Amino acid sequence: MLRYLGFVSYSLRLQACPNRGTVLQLATPERLRGLITANLAALQETLCYALAHDIRMFRISSDIIPFGGHPVNALPWWEEFAAPLAEIGALIRAREMRVSMHPGQYTLFSSPDVTVTANAIADLVWHARFLDALGVGSECKIVIHVGGAYGDKRAAMQRWAERYRELPPAVRRRLVLENDERLFGTEDVLELAAITGVPVVFDVFHHRVMGGMPLAEALVAAFAIWREVDGPPKTHISSQEPGARPGTHAHYVDVDDFVSFLAVAPPQPFDVMLEAKEKDVALFALRDALAERGIVPVTPRADSSLWPQGGAKGDRKSV
Repeated sequence: MLRYLGFVSYSLRLQACPNRGTVLQLATPERLRGLITANLAALQETLCYALAHDIRMFRISSDIIPFGGHPVNALPWWEEFAAPLAEIGALIRAREMRVSMHPGQYTLFSSPDVTVTANAIADLVWHARFLDALGVGSECKIVIHVGGAYGDKRAAMQRWAERYRELPPAVRRRLVLENDERLFGTEDVLELAAITGVPVVFDVFHHRVMGGMPLAEALVAAFAIWREVDGPPKTHISSQEPGARPGTHAHYVDVDDFVSFLAVAPPQPFDVMLEAKEKDVALFALRDALAERGIVPVTPRADSSLWPQGGAKGDRKSV
């Protein structure tokens, strides 16, 4: 049963951008403070916009705190910005939103290089600290991939499991593992889940590209790992960009792709993050297409008081 649909990072229909960054050479304390101030204000505006349009799921960019896991950012930002963080967190909790974060490709948790691993852990720690500073529950997750195979896939998986057990509890309670489309597919992440207990964020598109066990079987296995404290199971979906390399995300989600996924999904509440290039525009298009087929996500009603102007200039009304 489809519950929430969400989009990633920022809205294409707002001027607000919650992921302004800078280069390392310019990352002075003053510059970082200014960027964090602007990013948090834009994040709050984006969340209000989403809520006013019946959207209860959003992925916060890792650029929200520039260089959050790097020594150049020595600011105690969780203390300096405690007030706006608490205000944003209160909005999320009051409206029963679900937010998440997804560290980038350089957060490599399976590397044999101890320096790379240490940097990855530092990155995960600050992401967990950010979500903790918002005061959101453990249903708000940090998504990562296994990482590189480094010539020995089994050894890489073993390193991942060992390092997961050594993570601080604040990170472990939020960490979830996603299958990819090239190296570590569904069967691999399910194996790691069985070893560690980490929930699996099942990526439907990656599974379709890489292949493996039947989709219905994979969904049942992935959903079964999620505990009550983790919230409803979370999935990712996107469609193939025509003419592009296999695994390239399209601008929109193909409604037939989505409906075929829904047809085999287990009969329990679950959330879906859309990884389409058109972000909220793609979400609106998919939601309209689903409504035409009589499929309506189980989401709370829109709260127009959060966006009295009715949305961004030229915006559509919520469905």
